[in-house]
Amino acid sequence: MKKVASMASKPHDGDDGLLAPSSQSGQAYDLLSDILRFVQLAGELVFTTELKEGFDVRFLASSAVLHVVQEGQLAVEIDGEPPLQLASGDVLVLPHPVNYRMRSVGPAQRDNANLVLDGLEPHQTVVQHGEGATVARTISATFQFANPSNILPLLTLLPNAIHIARDADQSAVLIRDVAQFLIVETSAREPGATLMISRVIDILIIRTIRTWAKSLGPREGWVGALQDARISRAVAALHQNPSRAWSVEDLASVAGMSRSRFAQLFLTTVGEAPLRYLHKWRLATASDLLKRSSLAVGEIAHRIGYESEAAFSRAYKAQYGVSPRDARTL
Repeated sequence: MKKVASMASKPHDGDDGLLAPSSQSGQAYDLLSDILRFVQLAGELVFTTELKEGFDVRFLASSAVLHVVQEGQLAVEIDGEPPLQLASGDVLVLPHPVNYRMRSVGPAQRDNANLVLDGLEPHQTVVQHGEGATVARTISATFQFANPSNILPLLTLLPNAIHIARDADQSAVLIRDVAQFLIVETSAREPGATLMISRVIDILIIRTIRTWAKSLGPREGWVGALQDARISRAVAALHQNPSRAWSVEDLASVAGMSRSRFAQLFLTTVGEAPLRYLHKWRLATASDLLKRSSLAVGEIAHRIGYESEAAFSRAYKAQYGVSPRDARTL
């Protein structure tokens, strides 16, 4: 790695919890977009639910899933989570495969659901349950993160359930309307439909994550940590200049904090130590460049802060299990 002198000392934070001034200035940096560009989704199945009186369906963990409530009300019970009540216009994303139960609103009548689904067959486009009139409908889709071993902490630290109420803001309305395209593409099955379905699911999930992130308070989970001005300044700095030989002291100075408090807060909010995060971000950037550019492997290594291609290749293979050159052929 290149050696870079530490930044000049700046005033640091005290213990009063007030934000310290930034030691760098510049235009606003869209940190969340920078992170979300690495979120890659693969759409799987699109289906609708037609839920009648007394419906009670248990879905066993198989994929991540999106539910957009088109009509009625329903209760969702996720193993280990408080129950949720959804109404028409609400959006629910379960980013991780989990067991959950979807039933009619009101006291549960029994411990076990009437219908248990262990994944859906490709031809299964409608899930029906209950008797009598339809009381709730959803447009739903299963998906997987195309990079389940993603090195960024964002994906692993997303909650088990992201619920966007219809009156949260305009996002719920937008998501509900865009979801209609899933049904159109699934029904028509024109050339390119599979790609279009994946792209629409991409839009829906990213928009849901954005809306959820906006609703969080400071230091509430990883995405909420981006709202802490000190931590987000430091993360933005290393994102914008990953090739720099950053030290913890450098990053603490950007944040306007003492080294010890910065290191502790960064670990608490981001989920890993600053230099470990920097190492992973460099390799994530390299992975993106390998897929989206024709730059030589040596040039990519230099851009992310490695002086030798050999050192970069060793680090990349240790993280991803393949060499940078082989990664381009996958």
